Amino acid sequence: MKNTIALITAGLLAITQLIGCGEGQQSEGQQQAPAINTNTTTETAIQKFAAYTQQFNEPTQITQNHATGHVGNFFFTHWKDGGAASLDMSPDGAFSVSWQGGGYNYVGGPGWHYGDEARKIGYRFNEDSGASYITLYGWGYDNTMPDTDPAHLVEYYILQRWTYDPSKDGTFGKTFISNGVEYSTYRSIREQKPSINGPSTFYQYWSKPSEQRPLGEDHVIIFADHVKAWADSGWIIPNMNNLNASDDPTYQVMAVEVFNPPKDGTASGKVWDASAQ
Repeated sequence: MKNTIALITAGLLAITQLIGCGEGQQSEGQQQAPAINTNTTTETAIQKFAAYTQQFNEPTQITQNHATGHVGNFFFTHWKDGGAASLDMSPDGAFSVSWQGGGYNYVGGPGWHYGDEARKIGYRFNEDSGASYITLYGWGYDNTMPDTDPAHLVEYYILQRWTYDPSKDGTFGKTFISNGVEYSTYRSIREQKPSINGPSTFYQYWSKPSEQRPLGEDHVIIFADHVKAWADSGWIIPNMNNLNASDDPTYQVMAVEVFNPPKDGTASGKVWDASAQ
């Protein structure tokens, strides 16, 4: 589970200098670009996310404990609460996560800084040496709902590969078919755990395929089918495209997650927007 650091002080922005290629440093000649190029209103709102104002235009290695931003046009999130894990990412969406064994949690990968119900996510993984989850991962948040309602904040997972089965801790919703793949939905609850909006009580929504998705093949996740399945299960769908949370935007990424990994490992692949295909 992603554990998001509370509001980062402005002084922490200096740590972005530790991000780059090779040994956590920027490669020679690599420049850190200004904050993402978007409309003025959105760009101003994004400034409150202290770790989010960085952009790289060349292949980059992320090593710090908490980092978000863009490599090329792809958003990334990279978070760990200890141990050693790094994210190597290219502007074309190719990426690799490497981790060392230990007692810690890591989650990271490339995607977009908001969820879009109309988005179709293309991806391919060529290597997975034992990640806890390979998953489409993101958040929804609705600050107009009372924070006593766990549905105001949702952490969602559309699993593709896993070594830990989350369904044993969740409540079953329904079974459905999306893009020829059978999935089952589950819902679990996290009580006063770190999130994109500080420590909160929130739901986790899961879509789990009947079989793990194979390596070395192109796959497409039709996000709208999962949103509909969660809604058909009777679960509220909060806003997945806003900047209202305190710590991170409501991003959507193709993530690698490991928790308490027993040994060193690597997972590598590529992500792209398949909506127009």
